[in-house]
Amino acid sequence: MRLLLISGFLGSGKTTLLLEIARRLVAASQKVAIIENEVGEVGIDGQYLRQEGLEVQEIFGGCVCCTLSVDLVTTLKKLEKSVRPERVILEATGIARPGDIVPTVRRYASMVEEIQVLALVDAARYEMLLEVMNPLVTAQIGAADIVAVNKIDEVEQAAVQGVEASVKELNGEARVVAISAEQKTNLEELMDALR
Repeated sequence: MRLLLISGFLGSGKTTLLLEIARRLVAASQKVAIIENEVGEVGIDGQYLRQEGLEVQEIFGGCVCCTLSVDLVTTLKKLEKSVRPERVILEATGIARPGDIVPTVRRYASMVEEIQVLALVDAARYEMLLEVMNPLVTAQIGAADIVAVNKIDEVEQAAVQGVEASVKELNGEARVVAISAEQKTNLEELMDALR
């Protein structure tokens, strides 16, 4: 199975993008399962995704990068036995550090053949989040294979270019794609990066 880990600060558009990616993978005849990680005790996103006909497992009450890493490995093993998905999409909490999740999965979830980390950044709030949540935002970008600059429909092109340049400074190895998950702009380019 292949694991796609989606990270991004709260409100960056993770669930909207996840749903669009899942729809496209299912349309391409891939078997997809979703893992929703919520810090709280109630999973709103999971309920919403289930209504869309997706297989969803939820992990509550903390973050999979630290306190719930064992739950993540257990959930991956359960999915492998019950669903046998080709692709698992993990939507981590907005405070997750993917760099802490990937080593645990590689070490303890041998059924995962490939891991891709997709960091989502909010073009409209990027500068503010970088200033206020700096260690977290830079850690999410730094651990990413792909960085999607989302909500480009809400800002000027010059601002998008500024965010892209900043992201490339923080992670010169990542592929950077400017998108609007809500408007479905440039999602084909993002799907190409995920293939």
